[in-house]
Parts: sequence; C-alpha cells; structure tokens
Amino acid sequence: MAELEVAPAQPEGVDVYVIIYDEEGNEVRLLPAEVDEADTRIRSRDFGIDKGLRRIERLKHGPLIATDAQVRGVNIGSLGRAVSGNLHGTELYVDLSAPPVDEDLLELDERYVLNVEDGHTVAAIITERFPTQPVQSAVETKAVLSRVAAAYGCRIRDVRFLLPGGTPPEELLDTWPAEEEWAAQFRADTAASIAAGAHDVQVTVVTDDTKMLGALIEGAAAVADFLKATQGGPLDASGALNLLRGQHFGALIGERESEYLEVKTTMHTIWLAGTPGERAKIELAQDVARFANGDVDAILVIGYRETSGGGNEIGRLTPVADSLLNTAQIREVLDARIVPPVDGLLIETFPAAADQSVLAIYVPEQPFEMQPYLVHGVIAEGKVEGAFFSIVRRRGEGSITTSAQQIHTYIVAGRRYLRGTETQAEQASKEPEPGE
Repeated sequence: MAELEVAPAQPEGVDVYVIIYDEEGNEVRLLPAEVDEADTRIRSRDFGIDKGLRRIERLKHGPLIATDAQVRGVNIGSLGRAVSGNLHGTELYVDLSAPPVDEDLLELDERYVLNVEDGHTVAAIITERFPTQPVQSAVETKAVLSRVAAAYGCRIRDVRFLLPGGTPPEELLDTWPAEEEWAAQFRADTAASIAAGAHDVQVTVVTDDTKMLGALIEGAAAVADFLKATQGGPLDASGALNLLRGQHFGALIGERESEYLEVKTTMHTIWLAGTPGERAKIELAQDVARFANGDVDAILVIGYRETSGGGNEIGRLTPVADSLLNTAQIREVLDARIVPPVDGLLIETFPAAADQSVLAIYVPEQPFEMQPYLVHGVIAEGKVEGAFFSIVRRRGEGSITTSAQQIHTYIVAGRRYLRGTETQAEQASKEPEPGE
C-alpha cells in the first residue's frame, strides 16, 4: 500500500514586508520572498505588516519594537525571513501598551526577547536570575519546561546555566585540569563558590514557522512565569495561583494532583435547594477542610479535567460558566460549614473563555493548634446527615478520614492543656504580692 502524502502545514497569520528605498528615495514594499540579496537599494530600519500597513519600528539604534496586539497575528516564518537581512540587529521587544509605539511610554514585556537566529528562525529567549545554582540540572529543567511549552504548541530548544555576565560555569572549572591531582582541591573550591553564587537560567523557546507569533509569545510568557514560580523548587500552591493570575492555564496541564493541589471539572451545585444542595455544600466544605487539616499551603482549582488514563494527572482545561461561580456564596458556605473558619482563605476567578472562568480556592497552611477543622454535616452511605460533623484530611492525592481514636486523642490533649493552664493560673493567684 502506497504511503499517503501529508500536505504541508499552511502558514497562519499575515506577512511582514520589507521596506526598501529606490534610487529616487521612493518607498518600495516587498514580501520576504521578493527580496533579492543582490539588491543594492537601501533597506529601511523598519518593517511593515500588511494588515493595516502597521510597522515594526526600531528605537533609535536599539532593538526592534512592536506592540503586542499588532504582532500576534504575524506569521513567524515571514517575520524571520524579513528580519534576517537586517543589518541593524535582530532583537524584537514586545510593547504591551496600545499602539502607536511611543518611546517615552514603553511598557515592555521583559520576560523574554524575540530573536532571529540561524538566518530566519524566530526564538524567544528567556533569562531568569536565580540567587544560587538551581537545584535541578539544565537537563531536568528542560524536561519540566518542555511540558509547559508543549501546552502552547511550543518547544524548548535549549536550557543553559550562565554566571552573571554570560560566562558558562564550566569555563571556570576548566581552568583547573581535571586530570591533575594537585588541582582537585582548587576545582572543588571553585565548584562550591559557583554553587553559592547567582546563576542566570537562559531558556530558548521555539515553535513551527507556519504559526502566528502569538503562539510563541504566549508560550514564552508561560515558560518564563513558570520558571520564576519554581525558583525555590517544584511548583507549589502559591506558584499555581500566580500562574492562574497570569492566565497561563496551559501551565498546569500535566501537573499531578498532590497534597497541595486538587482539580475539579465542575462547580459543586451549592445553589440547589433541598438535599442535593446540602450534599454539595458538605462536599465543598470537605474539599477545603482536607487542605486546612494538612501541613502545606494548598489550592483547589475548579475548571480542569484529569486524564482518562488515571494517575491523577491534569489533562485539559474545562472552564465553568461564570453564572455558576458566585464567590460570595462560596465563602458564605465555607464560613458556615467549617469550624473554626479557615484563616487567610482566598477565592478567585480567572476568565478563560467567553463567559467562562476557572475558580481557585487557596488554603494557606493553618496553625497546628487550630486543627482539626470540622465540617458541619456528613454524607454516610449516600445519605446526608446534617446533625453530625466530619473530620477529613488529605494524604497525597487522596483523602483519609479521622478515626474515633484520633478524635478522642484530640479531646484528651485539649483537656490536659486546659487543666495545665488552670493549674498555672491557680498557682499564680496564690503567690504573694511583692513586699508582703
């Protein structure tokens, strides 16, 4: 059987044209494919975008600059081919303010720089400074960031660790020959000094040149914010919350539910009347109380679905209708159902689609002496028992109940503490006043 030919991907977006001036000083606009390398006419320091005749401008003798809105729809391959012959340099910075570009009012997105490499490849370069040598190696960092980039249709081409100034750490180590025994101590001292000093983690993000620049911009921004969120180690609840605040919804795809993270596809139906509504309120309160009874900051995110293969891995985004996400009602339910109230609780929504959002409930680590947190109501054998209370805790990505023996232990410990406090108060009252 003959193999089926796969049609090449069609370029997305609009083209960038090259501006050239002829011998008489007239402006000529050419598409990248129309530019002849032998052409001796003077090239402009700017480039045009054929949708609305907008321009990518150069700031004085500095980098190219363009507003985010106007370059998102540009074809990456066209941009790369147009800028590749530019004698003034190839860096492109994105301005987040509204057009036109104003040098005095720039609001640059400094998380990344777009650069044309290898003649025409457009890459996003991210540089994040770490206070010390990163815990993970460059290979491990690339593996983690590759998952994030893939959610945006991008790839991590390279991850490099550099010392401030751009020197690779291995260059300093190479000053002491590895084969010489006398240099062993010097190499060890140098390595220790390097590990304790600041490091720049430089990440290169690329995507297919048939795509629009917006795909690379979104992927680079998500990778940059994820890298910042994991400076101190693996992603945690605070990092996840900040990624949602930045609307990097794809950055959570591939993460696994854990002691700090749980996702739900739909919102608990707390607005329903009767038994269904009571059941939903208890389930919501239990989901939050599980985290409050833990020992780490945690976050419950509503608007994601797990993968069908199991493993508690987040598979895809499932935003919820805004009409179902009443944060005031959610807080009212949690305050009424959880005893004592959870301190520092945050409830936030993040627009993810038209009239749809993702909701996050952030639960800071609670004082040990305030645990366990109780929930008014129990669901036993499918029945709602409103007169009872429940104590639930989280272990890994699952939940465990608190046994009667543990509850008894809590009560005994509390009574011992109160008895000790009363005894101290009685002794203090019997002590003679000064001067007696």
